[in-house]
Amino acid sequence: MEEQAIEAEEPREEVRESRGFSRRRLWWGIVAVAVVALGISGIWLWASGTWTGWRTVARVDGERIRRADLEDHLAFLVRQGRIRQESLADPVREKEAERVALDDLVTRRLLLAEAERLKITVGPGEEDVVFGKVHGAQPGEPKLAEAAKKAGEDTNRMRQEVRNQLLITRLRDKITEDVSVSDEDIAKYYESHRQAFVAPELARLRLLILDSRQEAERLHQQHLKGADFAALARERSKGGTRESGGDMGWVDPRMLPPAIASAVAAIPQKGITPVIETKGGFYVVRVEGRQAPRQIPFSEVKGQITQALTAERKQAKFTEWVQERRRTARIQIYL
Repeated sequence: MEEQAIEAEEPREEVRESRGFSRRRLWWGIVAVAVVALGISGIWLWASGTWTGWRTVARVDGERIRRADLEDHLAFLVRQGRIRQESLADPVREKEAERVALDDLVTRRLLLAEAERLKITVGPGEEDVVFGKVHGAQPGEPKLAEAAKKAGEDTNRMRQEVRNQLLITRLRDKITEDVSVSDEDIAKYYESHRQAFVAPELARLRLLILDSRQEAERLHQQHLKGADFAALARERSKGGTRESGGDMGWVDPRMLPPAIASAVAAIPQKGITPVIETKGGFYVVRVEGRQAPRQIPFSEVKGQITQALTAERKQAKFTEWVQERRRTARIQIYL
């Protein structure tokens, strides 16, 4: 009986071993299939360029910046005009442009992270309102969407860029909110930059603009014989000053086209120029008065100086803060 029992047990052991071997074969088969699938996926990702897009080019405080992120930001800087499109045609200049774009992207990531930490926010739809105000839109006018369509941009992408810029601007205001300028600083700036606050010489001018030299000479002679210049301008002149009798108001002669400026400069106080030929036609200019250069009083420019000094100091403080934030951040570049 014992021998029969032993003989009966031996087949059971063989069955268990056979089942164990089958499970191992199944397991290794699954592993092999998975490895092959991963290999094929890797080849496809590499061939399609997707793998390149996923590649990490930098880390900022542990946050990954992918190759695709860099390429998107580079394209953004090109659209802004901060990087010239033609520089991307040359491999050496393209690499330099990529480094510039990556450096800018690293800074933006740091700034946006700090804005999030300080709980700085942009309300829903606020980016549309701000964008519209900057670009002269009426209330409710979808200016941002129109601008995105015109530029061939994705509207949501442009909206996010505007939101990010608003966050960075508000972060800058937060960091520099304690910057101030004293009255003493303003007065010192005025005294050390007095030449910058000198109003130029001005001339009060009227214009006749005509199509032919013959007509210009004829009207010139009529005025010399006593005809009213303003009346002649209303009747015969071209251009936007016709309705006002050719009146240009007080003008800085340096802003005039060279030929007209030279003719005006030849008249000391009041008088009429000879006929002046330009690409725009034939001109006759009447000088009706002059104002000599004058020193602009401190009271008139105090506000202007205050704004300039405050902006300068805010920018200096924010730049210093950004440099310190970059110094203390964990930045790893793999480009």
